[in-house]
Amino acid sequence: MMRVAMSTFLAFLALSALPEALWACPVCFDSSDENRQAFLATTIFLSILPLGMVAGAGIYIRKRVRGSRKNPANTK
Repeated sequence: MMRVAMSTFLAFLALSALPEALWACPVCFDSSDENRQAFLATTIFLSILPLGMVAGAGIYIRKRVRGSRKNPANTK
């Protein structure tokens, strides 16, 4: 545990010595409202996408289980 903490501290120290390496991409801080809106929309989409995939898989599995309970002779 101490080793991980020390590694993290040293990595932070090394990166703080080069502040220009820590800057985000220039697109994220563009002053154009259109670019900010596109960035926000993309962020929301990419945040919701995995949740939708997990929910879709859950619904699919649920329907398959319920279908196999209704017709147990049709299971393979």
